[in-house]
Amino acid sequence: MKPRIAILFSLFAVVLLVLIQFYSISEMYRIKREQFDNQYGNLVYTSMVNYNRSPNQAFDSLFYAFDNYARQMIIQYEQLQSDDDENAFRQTVLENFSKILNNQKKPEEFVRQFLKNRGVETDFRSGYYIQELYLINFDEMIPLFSDTIPHDQSDLSEALQAYSYTSEGNYYRIRYDYFIDFTHKSLIIYGEMVVTLILAFATILIVCIVFYLTVKNLLLQKKLSDLKTDFINNMTHELKTPLSTIAVATSSLSDEKFLKQQERVKEISTLIKKQNRHLTQLIDRILDISIWEKDQVKLEKKSVHILDFFKERLDSFRIEYRDLELNIHEDYDLDKDYVKIDEVHMTTVLNNLLTNAVKYSTRTPEIHVKVSVKNSMTIQIQDNGIGISREEQKYIFDKFYRSGKGDFKTVKGLGLGLYYVKQIITAHSGDIHVVSQPGRGTTFTINIPLNNEHSAGRR
Repeated sequence: MKPRIAILFSLFAVVLLVLIQFYSISEMYRIKREQFDNQYGNLVYTSMVNYNRSPNQAFDSLFYAFDNYARQMIIQYEQLQSDDDENAFRQTVLENFSKILNNQKKPEEFVRQFLKNRGVETDFRSGYYIQELYLINFDEMIPLFSDTIPHDQSDLSEALQAYSYTSEGNYYRIRYDYFIDFTHKSLIIYGEMVVTLILAFATILIVCIVFYLTVKNLLLQKKLSDLKTDFINNMTHELKTPLSTIAVATSSLSDEKFLKQQERVKEISTLIKKQNRHLTQLIDRILDISIWEKDQVKLEKKSVHILDFFKERLDSFRIEYRDLELNIHEDYDLDKDYVKIDEVHMTTVLNNLLTNAVKYSTRTPEIHVKVSVKNSMTIQIQDNGIGISREEQKYIFDKFYRSGKGDFKTVKGLGLGLYYVKQIITAHSGDIHVVSQPGRGTTFTINIPLNNEHSAGRR
C-alpha cells in the first residue's frame, strides 16, 4: 500500500473513531439525563405532595389575592374599546398574576430539606409557570392566556415539573406549575460518566499518538528510500567516470604503436593512477562512514600550531584549485598558538567545507575564513555561492542528503561530506551551525571548546 493511501486510510479511521466516541458519549449523556430526571423528578414530586398535605395558610392568602385582583380586572375589561387595548390588557393581567404567584413564599426550603435527608443534590432554583388563565364574569369565561408551547422548547427545558396546581375562585380560574431547575445538573451527570469519559479520551489520545507515529515512520521510510535511491544514483555516477577512464586508458596501452610513445604511456599511466586514487578515496569515504556509525573511530588529538595549520591547508587548497579563479581571505584572532585537535580529521573538515564553497558557486568563488581562538576555537567559513534554502538547512548534515538532488552532472558527490563534518566536530565536543540565503551565499560556523590549551608563545 502506498504511504499516501495508508495515511488517508488511517486518518479516516481516526476521524471515524472520534465520531463513534462522540456519538457514544452523547447517547450515554442522554440516558444519564433521563435517569436523573426520573430520579429527581420522583423525589421533588414526593416532597411537594408532603408539602401540600401540611397545613398551609399561604395558599388561602394567594387565592384571595387572585380573586381580588381578578374582580378589578373584570371591571376594566368591560371598558375596553379595541383589539389592541384587549391584547395589552391580557398581557398586563398575565404579568400581574405571575408577580402575585411568584411573590408568595415558595416551598424551596421544604424541598431542599427533603432532598438533603435523601442525600442528593440540594442546589436548585425554582419558580411558578402559568399554563392557563381565565377571568370569570358570572357565567362568562374570558380566556386571557393558554400556553400551547411544550416545555422543552421554552426556557424551562432543563427544569423538572415538581407539581401542577389548578385553582378557581369567584372571578378567575388558573392552572400553574411549580418547576425546579438543578444548578449543577450537567456536572452531576458528567460526574457519573467520568470513568467513561476518561477511557474515551484516553482511547482517542492513544489512537492519535499511534497515528502520528505511524505517519512519522512512513514519511521517514519514504525519506530513507529517496536517500537510498539518490545514493545509488550518485555512487553509480561517481564510479562510472573513473572506471570508464581506466578502461579507455588500459585499452590504449594494448596498442603496440602506442607503447612506443613513451610520453603518451607516461601520461596514461599518470591518468590511471589518478583515477585509481579517486576510486580508493570514494571507497574509503564510504568505509569511514560505516566506521563512524559503529563509533569505532577515536580521535588522536595532539597540540597543533593553529596558525600554521590553517595557512598550510589553505595554501594547499589554492594549489589544488590553481586552474580556477579563486579568492580566499583569511582573518585570525588568536589568544593561543597551540590547540589540541585531531589534525587529520580537521583537515578533512576544512577541505570539505572549502570544496563545497567552490562546487556550489556560479561565479568567482569568494571565500572568507575567520579563525578565533580564545576560550574556545571558532572557525567561520563564508562563501558567495548559490546558498541553501531554509527547508534544506534542516537536512544538510544528514547522511546521503544532497542539496538540489537529481543534479548529478553539475555537482558531484555522495552526500556524505557534511555528515562527516558534523561527526568530526561532534567528536571534538563542538557544534556547527549554518546561516544561508538562496543567492546570497552560506556561512558555516564551528565552535569547539578548549581545555588547558597553550597560551600564545608557549608550546
